[in-house]
Amino acid sequence: MGFNNQEYIDGQIDKQYIHPKESRFKVAFDYSEYKVDENLLKKVVQKDSASLQEMVRSGEVSYADIVKCFWNQAIRMKDYNAVISLNPEALKQAEALTYDESHGVLYGMPVLVKDNISVVGLPTTAGAAVLKDYVADTDAELVRLLKEKGAIILGKANLSEWANFMSTDSSNGYSTIGGQTKNPFGQFDVGGSSSGSAAAVALNIAPVAIGTETAGSVIYPASQNGIVGLKPTLGAVSLDGIIPVSKTHDTAGPMSKTVKDTYDLFKGMTQTEEVAEWTVEVSKLAIGIIGNEAVKSVYRGEDTEVLDVLSERLKQAGAACQEVTLLEEAFEVDYLPILKFEFDEGVREFFHGIDKGLVLSDVIAFNEKDMENTAPYNQELLVQSSETYSTRQSIEEHIRSNQSVTRQALDTAFESVDVLLTLSNYATVLYAASGYPAVTLPGFKRSTGEPIGVTLIGKSSEDVRLLEMTHALEPLLH
Repeated sequence: MGFNNQEYIDGQIDKQYIHPKESRFKVAFDYSEYKVDENLLKKVVQKDSASLQEMVRSGEVSYADIVKCFWNQAIRMKDYNAVISLNPEALKQAEALTYDESHGVLYGMPVLVKDNISVVGLPTTAGAAVLKDYVADTDAELVRLLKEKGAIILGKANLSEWANFMSTDSSNGYSTIGGQTKNPFGQFDVGGSSSGSAAAVALNIAPVAIGTETAGSVIYPASQNGIVGLKPTLGAVSLDGIIPVSKTHDTAGPMSKTVKDTYDLFKGMTQTEEVAEWTVEVSKLAIGIIGNEAVKSVYRGEDTEVLDVLSERLKQAGAACQEVTLLEEAFEVDYLPILKFEFDEGVREFFHGIDKGLVLSDVIAFNEKDMENTAPYNQELLVQSSETYSTRQSIEEHIRSNQSVTRQALDTAFESVDVLLTLSNYATVLYAASGYPAVTLPGFKRSTGEPIGVTLIGKSSEDVRLLEMTHALEPLLH
């Protein structure tokens, strides 16, 4: 019997809302609000980065005002458990900044960072109790680049513990340190593993946030929380300073409410010099809607209707829109053995590199002392990863095979279309195994109010081009 997506969703709703867990290790979120004009706060937290820069330029607000507003919003939205910790130095850093038109759009902007990404002076826990006292003494490379451009790290976002690689029965958005992240739109799956990053943007806690993805962990929560999320081409973003799952699948990705903010954050966290021109015309695009049974079999109620409406809008806008069927073998690749092997290897290397010496067997042993509070959904993926008997050679062969099959499928499709389209995370296997970029865009909702993201897959290393095409489609979804 195949995967039952609705059954999975029902199980997640039960875990997240009907019978949620809370650990004794959950950190207290006991910050104090700054004094801020209420009307200003309401105005500021709804703005994108470019609009905030214009408010600073005009003298309406300062960078310090912006930080105060988002800080207060984080405190007011604390019951959603989207944020694990706030940066006590954020306001001081913002007070030192003054507007200059030569600065980029990220200058002075608050950025929320997923809590598996290192930030100097802040806890970096991956949501795990065993890491509750670990404070990073160096920045992740992407954080260093953002700070170089004047961005302010507002705090750390909650996540599915260990980036959702702890148990197959886990609850999306749950961590022992951060508790259960909740979806701002109602009792819907919050998605994972970048749950807090996505929910925080939707809750106006930050204009932009950073998540990480191994297989769907930016795309799915972005889709579920009604925001934009980019999963970049593998290797486009440095993994230095990020607690890993799999070096051949992991990437960090920008998340925001608009394509342009997502692009600006992507530029800020990478070394790319490519500049978006925003001149793509929908009427000149060839769009392929993925029609494989492997995708259709996980459709939920109303998905077909959403795609029909979208297809009609695209055609009315002049796009060449057609259903395409990719090589079926691409949907059959299995990357779980790769993730298990590289998770064990990656955790060992990461913590050896910071002189902590932690290995998965240590994590497992720590959790076993109090499973109710440290691993309420079990930890079989940790155990299986620590006991993997694969060799690096066999794993490399597996990686090459997966990449070959999925890249061939995508490259063949791209001979006739500019971009591939599906909903939510239904084609995760394609961009996870190939390393190609994907982006999800909000606009549709189910009759219940649950967001449905429209997801586009682009050509390898053409992340900016993918965002340009996505920007052209953005008005059609609203």
